[in-house]
Amino acid sequence: MCGIAGFCDYKRDFSRDPETYTRLLEQMHNLLAHRGSDHFGTYLKEHAGLSHARLSIRDILGGNQPMIRYQDEHSYSIVYNGEIYNTDELIPKLKQAGYQFETTSDTEVILYAFMHYGPDFVKDLNGIFAFAIWDDFAQKLYLYRDRAGVKPLFYKLHEGGLLFGSEIKTILAYPTVRAELDAEGAAQILMLGPGRMPGSGVFRGIREVEPGCCGYYEKGKLRTKRYWKLCDREH
Repeated sequence: MCGIAGFCDYKRDFSRDPETYTRLLEQMHNLLAHRGSDHFGTYLKEHAGLSHARLSIRDILGGNQPMIRYQDEHSYSIVYNGEIYNTDELIPKLKQAGYQFETTSDTEVILYAFMHYGPDFVKDLNGIFAFAIWDDFAQKLYLYRDRAGVKPLFYKLHEGGLLFGSEIKTILAYPTVRAELDAEGAAQILMLGPGRMPGSGVFRGIREVEPGCCGYYEKGKLRTKRYWKLCDREH
């Protein structure tokens, strides 16, 4: 189990105050340290920041995150929580396409598959996962969650930007976010607790990427879509 968190804002230039925003990413990590204490890393660009708390399972030395890879001088960065079961099927095709693997981690497989096949590559993944990819060339932040929703991924649109994390408290760590209940959240606590409605983060404005869904954040707008759904058929 690992933990991911981060933020994206096109109206701010985080590189103008790297100490403040790196400290915020480290704070987000500290809140997720119980999900993975083997390594932590941060990544900060002009309009995006990523944070990762790692529990080392595959490639203990080489699989640290955020992981960054380059193509045509453009960078792609990922923070990931989960496990991919069909890497042995994906790797040969990527190697044939010219990708050179530096690790044996499934994180690198995901990132190269995104770079090679594009955002819809998630349909080819077999596993449990929640991850975010920052495409520095396209200036887009992509969010993905597995088909069954085993791995959590929450987000909040806030002050013209987007915050995300494996747990709600990483979003609440952002200085201007308050833990407020609206009528819907209060109803869920009183009537459904400890359960909650699909896609809800209970607190005002906090949502969850639903199982089998993905999306991207660009120029202040989040666009989501369902890439998989369970269909019932007659026996």
